Amino acid sequence: MPGNDPSGAHCPRCARPLPPGAAKVCVYCGAALVPDPRIGQVVAGRFKVEELIGQGGMGKVFRARHLALDRNVCLKMLKPSVLEDPTVIGRFEREAMAASRLNHPNSIQVLDFGRNEADGALYLAMEYVQGKDLRAVLRDDWPLPEKRLCHIMAQVLAALGEAHAHNVIHRDLKPENIMVEQRRNQPDFVRVLDFGIARILDSDLPRLTKADVVCGTPQYMAPEQATGGQLDARCDLYAVGIIFYQMVTGQVPFDGPSSMDVLTRQVQEAPVPPRKRQPKALISAGLESLILRVLSKDPARRPQSAEEFRQLVIAVQNGADLATVRADPPVSPAAPPSPSRKPLPARRDPSPARAAAPARRIRPLAIAGAAVLAVIAGFALMRGSAAPAAAPSIALSSPAPVRDPSRAADLVRRSVDSEAANDLSAARDDLLQAIEADPDNAEAHYRLGALLLRSQPDRALTEYQAAKRLDAAKYGEAVDAVLKAAPVN
Repeated sequence: MPGNDPSGAHCPRCARPLPPGAAKVCVYCGAALVPDPRIGQVVAGRFKVEELIGQGGMGKVFRARHLALDRNVCLKMLKPSVLEDPTVIGRFEREAMAASRLNHPNSIQVLDFGRNEADGALYLAMEYVQGKDLRAVLRDDWPLPEKRLCHIMAQVLAALGEAHAHNVIHRDLKPENIMVEQRRNQPDFVRVLDFGIARILDSDLPRLTKADVVCGTPQYMAPEQATGGQLDARCDLYAVGIIFYQMVTGQVPFDGPSSMDVLTRQVQEAPVPPRKRQPKALISAGLESLILRVLSKDPARRPQSAEEFRQLVIAVQNGADLATVRADPPVSPAAPPSPSRKPLPARRDPSPARAAAPARRIRPLAIAGAAVLAVIAGFALMRGSAAPAAAPSIALSSPAPVRDPSRAADLVRRSVDSEAANDLSAARDDLLQAIEADPDNAEAHYRLGALLLRSQPDRALTEYQAAKRLDAAKYGEAVDAVLKAAPVN
């Protein structure tokens, strides 16, 4: 079938003027130019479809006119072929719920949601945003001055801060989901779109994706997301860091011939500093330092909230010298401590040995410190042996910790509560104490390995191997599967 003559028209996807002649696709971005069969139809009795503006794996996005309000809207519709899949339908419904919670100038507003009576297709009506997505801005305007870049990304972070305050994480942030409008007296006004796979942390809905299912776009996924780990709002901040890097250098920091290659690099490789990757990058040392900090593999080393990140971006925009931004901020979780986190009950034991046990339950760092002191003392004694009168030696030793399997089990249970509340630092501390109390607790080793897989892969391997050795029947296959999916050195 011959395509329509697009002479004088613009591509609905990339907005570039199309050359004269008949064509079925845009010569610049490949977008379809043949009219969609839905063009001209009225959906749900109130939305007249006027133009196809985008499409993806789940459905198509149209510009439509709300007949009662006489205004343009953005209408997303699921493909008929996926309507029988309850998971996809549930995800589509979740997008409506997630986006409807948001009320921020930089977030897209959901106007309506439902099912078309004519053919049963699900639709989602949102504000229609005129402008270019950030991918098109990068294509047309690169390199961007630092102040403009910071102005854009500070608005993205403001929108994320609103979403995170409502316990919604985006999980698929990328340039295509960030629209930039040129409003009167408001240049580069940002709108964040598409909460299609957003996760509502406090939702009563059944989860649509298991913890080990990877969702999102590989080039923008945080390491914890790439390995199917437990997520919190800091995975969105990592995605902002990737976008920052891309807007500065013209390239994403991690790419490859396949999704698995990209995911592996996200987990294992450090990014090349932006100014080394692109010597012509128009950024300061402070912005480069901030980008590298937010791209840390360990979420605890990134800014801990969208607002903290936004304030740092604004400081860069205002010319503050952030060249010394710390790469190792204090380890503190973004989420508040779990309300269910209660002190462990005291254990009564009249024996003097048991009464002294808590003093011997020192942290591994303290044990390491004592060992170092012992080595230093040993060298001092060796050097002092040549003197005529050696000082009396002082024996430095660490008493063996008292094994307490019951306390270890309590600590493991408490770590589960902490992890469920995204208090990963507390969960890690509980598991370390559990292993001190009972080195043979296989569950403690396994859970600690999972927590350390992204930040300390070598230590994670040690813990996984310990769990497999202590309880091969329970953890052997699980450990092998984890190491195969996310190899650690």
